Amino acid sequence: MPLSVLLCEGNMGGPDARVLNRILAGRGEIKPLGGKYGMRERVKARREAMPQSTVYGLLDGDFPRVWAPPVGRPKPWDADGTQLGWRWERKEIENYLLDPQVVRRALGAVAPDGGRYQAALERARDQICTYQAARLALTIHRPRFQPLANEFGRERGRLRHIMPDDFSVAACEAGIQQAVSDHNAGQTVALQTVATEFRSRCPECAVGGQRFSTYLVAFAGKDLLHAMSEDLRAMGFASPAVFIEKVLQGLENTPDDVASWLAEWTALRQAVETLALR
Repeated sequence: MPLSVLLCEGNMGGPDARVLNRILAGRGEIKPLGGKYGMRERVKARREAMPQSTVYGLLDGDFPRVWAPPVGRPKPWDADGTQLGWRWERKEIENYLLDPQVVRRALGAVAPDGGRYQAALERARDQICTYQAARLALTIHRPRFQPLANEFGRERGRLRHIMPDDFSVAACEAGIQQAVSDHNAGQTVALQTVATEFRSRCPECAVGGQRFSTYLVAFAGKDLLHAMSEDLRAMGFASPAVFIEKVLQGLENTPDDVASWLAEWTALRQAVETLALR
């Protein structure tokens, strides 16, 4: 069945939706949902509410714990043995909009000199590489959202229902205290743990490291973009925002098949088209 809806991050006028509308070129509705959190539940809910439709999601690549060399295609996003969609291979949408191939094709005659632009990218990479190790360490140890339990006691019966034996005020106050204590313990981040992680991750993000060598995939595109601010101004772009908007406008206005610009964009369109053959 053809793709009906592709949920993505960002908003309707944001770069995610604008890029995806050009890559997929009418192959399903692109619907931004803001942040990534809760995307799994929203994909599942829409599938239940729209059983005759094909609903998938697309998430940013983020900072993976284990680095794998890029292969130029989005990663399947699965949950409980069911494919919910895909993850971008690169950190975020700006990583694609900064790609020299995209910049050259989108900006055409007003694109900066290729060598000069590449040098600016590499200066930004060198400037932020240690910061990327810090972001990676924080991401790895960021607590996953854990709701505060609203029941306490012991498990009962085959369904393991939770309920206390004592329902007095004192017992309920003790149950509340324990529930809050357990919740807070699950949200605690140890400084030394994150600091140690940071030190261990620095080589990956430094010269010779795998993430450094594939920085346009591994490093945050927004960080690279803002580290290039002075170079972009020297090339005639007033700000990072102006530069990205120019690239987006070029991408939207080109008569080219945008999906052919990058291998991953081609692969994403092919993955969506494959849905119609199932």
